[in-house]
Amino acid sequence: MKSKKIAVSLIVVICVTWIVAVLYYGKLPEKIPSHWNIDGEINGYMTKPWGVYMFPLMSTVLSVILWFLPKIAPKGFKLDSARKAYNIIIFVMSVFLFAIMVMTFEAALDNTLNTTQFVFTMVGALFVIIGNYLSKVPKNFFFGIRTPWTLSSDKVWYQTHRVGSWVFIVCGMLVIFSSLMGVPQNYIVVLLMSAGLLPVIYSLISYYKIEGFNNKKA
Repeated sequence: MKSKKIAVSLIVVICVTWIVAVLYYGKLPEKIPSHWNIDGEINGYMTKPWGVYMFPLMSTVLSVILWFLPKIAPKGFKLDSARKAYNIIIFVMSVFLFAIMVMTFEAALDNTLNTTQFVFTMVGALFVIIGNYLSKVPKNFFFGIRTPWTLSSDKVWYQTHRVGSWVFIVCGMLVIFSSLMGVPQNYIVVLLMSAGLLPVIYSLISYYKIEGFNNKKA
């Protein structure tokens, strides 16, 4: 997908998100679920209209900010070579927010839906998609595994993102499988935490091997 096509697709998703929110508004109760505990039980609510329009507003603002953010990147940290991958991730995130919004509205209407399984499956899919593009992203301040060690070394950045790409894909697939198979949620949370933590640890180890921590002057 070219940038213009991605931009048009993103605008369509945002518009659909607003339209669906408006269509649901009249059917929804005054209190909309806003938080679930680890057992999938609702333990937080938002009242109308914020409870209804929170997701389309969030999707719009987040998409606009993320789309234009690379334009103010400093020299040496531009996303030009991977702008397509970056834009696709923004589009995927807008679709993700749309799906979570519909799930939230259905939960508000008391329709039978395993919200926990739905969310974990969606998050797993998001990790798989991000993982597919992670290794293509050059060093920048806005997207990727941004640690002190990756931002300090081009070599560490690329090595970490190659490894992180596989970690995200494998963990994402395991999360989807575990969620659909009814694996206890605590194990799924551990998988998601591992996807975020392992690349960070690897970046530290990689930096140590490549650059070292010896700051003594010659």
